[in-house]
Amino acid sequence: MQNTDTERILLTNLSHGDAKAFESLFMLYFPKLKLFLSGFLDSEAEAEDLAQDVFVKLWQNRLSLAEVENLNAYLYRIAKNTLYTYLDRSYSPNTIPMEESFHIASVEELEEIVFAKELEELIEVTIEKMPPKRKAIFCMSRKQGLSNDEIAFQLNISKRTVETHISAALTDLRKVISVLMLFF
Repeated sequence: MQNTDTERILLTNLSHGDAKAFESLFMLYFPKLKLFLSGFLDSEAEAEDLAQDVFVKLWQNRLSLAEVENLNAYLYRIAKNTLYTYLDRSYSPNTIPMEESFHIASVEELEEIVFAKELEELIEVTIEKMPPKRKAIFCMSRKQGLSNDEIAFQLNISKRTVETHISAALTDLRKVISVLMLFF
């Protein structure tokens, strides 16, 4: 998606140090970025702080903004990197190995692979943040392939409790995916 004419003008003006252009972009994108980040964080205040950090980086990189083709994707990338840095310092989530080799046929295919990897990482972060029992039940179901009856038997809980935890985990994941899709 290309920038609208208005965004293009704002980016050009911002690249020349126009504080009003910065303010306009802030007003336009801050709510989206805050919503995106709050999907991964427990605190709205943390999401707000990180969204503000995105705009600090936007201001710091203003001289190179004239080359930005897709402002939405550019801001999402900064937000994602800011979030990963924050989570790495805060939670130390397991990293996903990136040693896989790919045969890339096109730029579009590369973008799809990168998006899939990012989505996979965000899902893992979301799973890591789940309450311990929900996380355990979800992993037993989806990663170990156990049935709800098997999980209930192993954990000595009712099948209905297992279903409730899986449903809640899937709701958490849907929220993350829907917030991410706002940027694509």
